[in-house]
Amino acid sequence: MSLFKQFSKSLYSPKHIAAFRFQSIGKIIAYLFFLAVLMGIPAFWAAAVYLTGETSSAAEAMKESLPFLTAVQNQEENKGIFLAAGLFFYYVLLSFTLFLKATVFAGIGVLFVSLLKKRGEYRHLFRMAAYSLTLPLLITTAAELGGLTYSFDYLLDWLLTAIMLLFSIRFLPGIPR
Repeated sequence: MSLFKQFSKSLYSPKHIAAFRFQSIGKIIAYLFFLAVLMGIPAFWAAAVYLTGETSSAAEAMKESLPFLTAVQNQEENKGIFLAAGLFFYYVLLSFTLFLKATVFAGIGVLFVSLLKKRGEYRHLFRMAAYSLTLPLLITTAAELGGLTYSFDYLLDWLLTAIMLLFSIRFLPGIPR
């Protein structure tokens, strides 16, 4: 199944998320890097507008996303290099965050599996957690692109991820008696 089909299925189908647990770890890693690209779109967009137009809203977005650039704003000739380096490190940070988040939710998934009396190994739960990140990430990224900010966005993000993982775990086979 293509990356985009996996993305679309993981937006709404806990059954497919549960089925994705058998994919290779390489596909899961590629998927998490893909999610990091999607999550970085607001910063990449603000950087492109900042380089081309120097509008005040883009400059403010850049100060919020990549604050170290304010120290080098007066160096016009180096601005593109610093911006590219900053965006690269921002992408690395986003990737690390997603891997860490999938790891934490896989641990939470172990608890869910034992409470629901389902069969599931940590490696399967890591894969399922990676796909459970999709819907909350899309909502958060869309809100950020739309300029919507709310004080409980991280709580909502983590809650939606836990709910998607919990619904996906319901499709795992039960423990034999």
